[in-house]
Amino acid sequence: MPMEYILLGVGIVLLGIEAIVPGFGFFGVTGLISLLAGSYYLLGGGAEAAYILLGVVLALGAVIALLFVYLPAESKWNPFVLWDKQENRSGYTGAGDNSRYLGKRGEVVAPLRPAGTVIIDGERVDVVSFGDYIMPGAMVEIVKVEGNKLFVQEVKIKE
Repeated sequence: MPMEYILLGVGIVLLGIEAIVPGFGFFGVTGLISLLAGSYYLLGGGAEAAYILLGVVLALGAVIALLFVYLPAESKWNPFVLWDKQENRSGYTGAGDNSRYLGKRGEVVAPLRPAGTVIIDGERVDVVSFGDYIMPGAMVEIVKVEGNKLFVQEVKIKE
């Protein structure tokens, strides 16, 4: 098999690896170099092949630069922006007011390590301890409310 086809195949495989496992850029850069080298040899080598490849690279660079300039950040083409507005009348709600739980006590039903479940006034509530491991059956008290997180401390029952 001719070397140019091997270089093209290796370049495609390396770019595929970069697409699947992005991060370092090593596979992408090596894949581009391999594709350019394979294309150079496929075009016959020499100055004419180098000029053709240089023109293609410059044209692609110009297209990418134009896209960055003329495709605004708030464009509908930007896949990283959520364009639908989430409104309450559509059923979207933020975190509720959990301050009503502050100071209440409940029984642990799922071990807190440090997160788990507590029954407070007959309602299952997800809570977080301050790093303590609390076994089921223990009594806890809500001592801090932060957004939708409820922090608990074990209540020592005096015998």
